[in-house]
Amino acid sequence: MNIKQVVTGISRYVMAATSVVVISGCAVHSGVKNPEAGVTRDFYVPAKRDQSKIDPQAEAVNEMMARNQSLARNDECLNGVSGFDSTQRNFWVNQPLPSQLRSAGSERFEVSAKRRLLPLSPGDRIEVLIHEGEEFSGQYVVNHDGTLELPYLPPITVVGLDTEEVENRLELQLVRENFFLAHNLRISVRPLQWAPVMVSVSGAVFNPGRVLINERNPQQIEEAKTRIAGDYPTKRYLSEALRAAAGVRPDARIDKVVLIRDGWHQEIDLSGIFTGNSTQDVSLIAGDKVVVPTAGCFQRQLARPSQITPKGIRVFISNLASGKDNAAAAVGNYATSMPYGTRLLQAVVSGNCAGGTQLTNASRFAVLVSENPITGQSEVVERSIEELMRNPERDNFNPYLQPNDSVACYDSSVTNVRDIARTIIDIVSPIKLLR
Repeated sequence: MNIKQVVTGISRYVMAATSVVVISGCAVHSGVKNPEAGVTRDFYVPAKRDQSKIDPQAEAVNEMMARNQSLARNDECLNGVSGFDSTQRNFWVNQPLPSQLRSAGSERFEVSAKRRLLPLSPGDRIEVLIHEGEEFSGQYVVNHDGTLELPYLPPITVVGLDTEEVENRLELQLVRENFFLAHNLRISVRPLQWAPVMVSVSGAVFNPGRVLINERNPQQIEEAKTRIAGDYPTKRYLSEALRAAAGVRPDARIDKVVLIRDGWHQEIDLSGIFTGNSTQDVSLIAGDKVVVPTAGCFQRQLARPSQITPKGIRVFISNLASGKDNAAAAVGNYATSMPYGTRLLQAVVSGNCAGGTQLTNASRFAVLVSENPITGQSEVVERSIEELMRNPERDNFNPYLQPNDSVACYDSSVTNVRDIARTIIDIVSPIKLLR
């Protein structure tokens, strides 16, 4: 057998294999059916697949991800000790809060939701004016321990109190120390600048932990010093703390958010942010704790940009199907930065994974890797791109994307065989030149 016969045999084999795959691709395209309607889901529910049409490449990906999840669940910290063993990921409205969040509070604390004035916090700057008491008048900053220090007076606790309550405390202290008589004492306390505050946020938020709100740049601080009096801290409220924690998750009970201050609990309803009804946002002070309970299920009403949810999310997209790299597939920064509420189909289209020749691209599929916010476990979802195009409104088939999700696009079997044929031809072509 000479070289010519070898080349002829390989060429015939390639043409026959390509014909078989093209015919099977047509069968896959024409055999796609719409899934049954009326299916609901909590987060990600894998779609039922025809076992006769399972792609071995996709099955290998699923098997690898399942193995990684199993290893992650069985992995333990060194010596079985972890600094996060005592942390609680989810809180439920029908269960008591953990003991570390139920410390006894002092009797002086009052619920601040219905107050007309904002409560003071360490670092706040106020102005005290006392009629015929120039030695006491001046500008003061609330100390780190929540006290206010005036000349000749012991430290006065003012944290959590508004300016009217501070006036009453100062009046009582000045009369008690025999500096003034009660009937002729006149006191005025006015806020000049509201300081940044550090609060703790836990529960159904994307990034639980300590957050700093109402932070200002040096220019804003200098401008505040030149004002006569008054300040409006738009970023020292509960909604800002939730946004600083990367926003609430789609399973959050926003109608039962718990604020813990000095051991006292207050339940706050923030559902008006999504419904348009009136909402009582609460001003926070340093040391406050915010707990967001979980509903235990996905709520599509929360999967959109708002005052307490993310404005946008970053999604990692890989599309090596139409080119050698993501740059060839035109997958750039703008393709991976999406508004919150984006669904899998939109990410597939943004990554240039959809469209093209119907014959060769009909059986392409996408794989979504996401973290279940309730369990913290990674979940892998495989979807046919053509079926996604036919069922964009179904939540269980076209899921909402969460921050830092990953989407990978895979070629159809027709395209895979075409690339194999091209590789064989590239190998055979130099042999032809040797004849």
